[in-house]
Amino acid sequence: MTTTPPNTYPTAPTSPITARPRWTGAEWVKFRDQRRPRQLLGVTLILGVVSGVLLVLTIPATRGVPLLETSTEDVLSASVLGVDAAAAVLVVLAAWFAGVEFRTGAITEVLLRARGRSGIVAAKAVIIAETAAITTVVTAVAVTFSGSLLAGTVAGADWPEVLGVAGSPDHLRLAFGSTLLPIIFSVLAVFGAVVFRSVTGGVLTPLALLIGSMFAGWLPDGFASVVRPLLPLGAVHNISGVAEAGGTEYIGALPALVVLVAWVVGGAVLATWRLRGQDF
Repeated sequence: MTTTPPNTYPTAPTSPITARPRWTGAEWVKFRDQRRPRQLLGVTLILGVVSGVLLVLTIPATRGVPLLETSTEDVLSASVLGVDAAAAVLVVLAAWFAGVEFRTGAITEVLLRARGRSGIVAAKAVIIAETAAITTVVTAVAVTFSGSLLAGTVAGADWPEVLGVAGSPDHLRLAFGSTLLPIIFSVLAVFGAVVFRSVTGGVLTPLALLIGSMFAGWLPDGFASVVRPLLPLGAVHNISGVAEAGGTEYIGALPALVVLVAWVVGGAVLATWRLRGQDF
């Protein structure tokens, strides 16, 4: 009588093949462990505050009105523009983070481990969006604080008035609504870097949208009222309250939010499609 010997051949592990990579965690490690992101985030905050202070101090030259005659609302509104200046650094950071792997060729190893490409794009966008959100909210608080100090000292406003304006719904909407500009444009920079497979493409994507908003403002009112609200800058202006009712940018906060979501979703789809065609 013969018996069949037990199968002593080891079975191949399936987990490395079937396990889905944790792309967000991997991208966070890459972002966290490099020195350049930390440096650029520090520059973002400093540039935002310095720009806000300079914009307030130059009101007499730019508007022809002495600071002592400038309203507290105008002083704080000028300081919030420092958030827009911070957006420039965050766009460069986002483009570098998403595009440097194409320049060095490190993206090849990532693609070889990936079954699908959407997770890679989404992870890069999530890391940049979260980082930009935290940085810009801190910047918005910092420029509001510095603007309040300037309003109460250089501009000679009463402190109760300064505190009332700084905590008013209109200013809070302006300050925190403006944070959407660096967040959205940073995410679009990620998509641009993937689509064009370069850091330069990531930087030029949001820049082209800004230039498009500028040219749209020169169009006749009928065309401008159609084009401007559909661009990211116009949508942010609606949410932050900058767009005035009856103006060519105005469509309201809720439709503007839909426009921003459409830009993000469309950019993600395009970037994923381009990455699926990436050769090793």
